[in-house]
Amino acid sequence: MTTFKLQYVHEFRDRHGKLRRYFRRAGCKPVPLPGRPGSIEFMSAYNAAMDGEGPPVQSRYGSGTLGALWTDFCRSTASINLSTSSKNTYRLIMGPVLSAHGHRPVSGMKREHARAIIEAIGIAAPAQANLTLKVLHRLMEFAVENGWRGENPFHKLTKYKLGKHHSWADNELAIFENRWPLGSRERLAYDLLLYTAQRVSDVIALRRSDAITGQFSLIQMKTGTSLIIPVHPDLQRSIHAVPKKGDFLLGDAWGRPIQRQSLTRIIRVAAKEAGLPSKCVAHGLRKAALRRLAENGASDKEIAAISGHRSMGEVQRYTEAADQSGLAKRAMKRLPMNGEQKLANPP
Repeated sequence: MTTFKLQYVHEFRDRHGKLRRYFRRAGCKPVPLPGRPGSIEFMSAYNAAMDGEGPPVQSRYGSGTLGALWTDFCRSTASINLSTSSKNTYRLIMGPVLSAHGHRPVSGMKREHARAIIEAIGIAAPAQANLTLKVLHRLMEFAVENGWRGENPFHKLTKYKLGKHHSWADNELAIFENRWPLGSRERLAYDLLLYTAQRVSDVIALRRSDAITGQFSLIQMKTGTSLIIPVHPDLQRSIHAVPKKGDFLLGDAWGRPIQRQSLTRIIRVAAKEAGLPSKCVAHGLRKAALRRLAENGASDKEIAAISGHRSMGEVQRYTEAADQSGLAKRAMKRLPMNGEQKLANPP
């Protein structure tokens, strides 16, 4: 007698001894499979489950609610297309929002309700309020696109004005380097941030094997942008000065990659020990790197090729701390003198 095993079919006996079969696949709600395997009713239910036609996942918040909208969004193409970093951010933001407002009907949400949600967060955490506004605006756009409501109540709500990350000045860079010489883990962490101009989340993933080839090949976690970045000679010296342990350049005691918070903490503690102000944080080294590129004549496109920015406006925002005086002097030298102009254009 020939037997066969269907994929995703889970068979078990319940507490009453009855044999039950379910279609179970990761990310899908279990689907009961009636009848005997191979029967018409069994195969109809199985094929429908394989095609994703099983019963829809119901939200515990009830139909038509913000929680139900979130459930639908998470199963949509819009959510699937998000980067891993963005998906994590959305989940972190929506957790407390759903705890407080998941039961509220989407169709009845007014602009004053939307403003109240954001302002309740902004009292203590304006940066988180801005991020919540961004996520809920996208969620309500999804609601409008799919007929849940006619307009987006979060559209054009005022954002909180935030402080900007400090771009390390040249004297602050020198102070750090004098305190932490080549060979120290603190200096390697600093050099990786400064000479790659990457975000903390991307620097922790850099490997020694990439540095050997003379260029880092990476895909930015936040944007999904693929970059190839040459290894600067100063960074190469810093890498060689640190004892090798595992393939990750900033691995832990067992050679495993460290977390983002760990790298941020390394720079914060090292900067404090060097006597630098608390504004000298890890992300400020990315800004300092882009500032130095601008001050040394790199074009916006050249800077974007390093930073991974897709918008020239973002590049300009990051490099606005470039030495205005030095740039102005170099720009002025590009103007021809009056006599040179006359010689170049004789009557």
